[in-house]
Amino acid sequence: MKFNKLIPELSVKDIHKSKKFYLEILGFKLNYERTEDQFAFISLNGAQMMIEQCNGHWETAELEYPYGRGINFQIEVENIEVILQNLKNHNISLFRDTMINNYSGFTQKEFIVQDPDGYLLRFSQAYSIQ
Repeated sequence: MKFNKLIPELSVKDIHKSKKFYLEILGFKLNYERTEDQFAFISLNGAQMMIEQCNGHWETAELEYPYGRGINFQIEVENIEVILQNLKNHNISLFRDTMINNYSGFTQKEFIVQDPDGYLLRFSQAYSIQ
């Protein structure tokens, strides 16, 4: 496996709940895990992340919900509609509804959802107006 140059590692309250959310609902792949450390390395369409249950080794202060204040992670996908449908099927509300944004040189369809710990995940898909 080739590792990206930047791979965020998210501290989570409940590794089992987070794995279910990322793997079963969002469609991430479990690349490997260390169950004894309550750690998982996951990926989706080339995006890589690590999740690890809070253990006191990495926190610089006490974590309070929502975790990750002030940051959101953009993940480019090939079919945003599949993820939207999975979220709907599991009654998970979006943090920010689907919208089409025109940026310098490209257009993308995107939405933002919070994971079980409150991290903001922005899913995007390249979009062209016809």
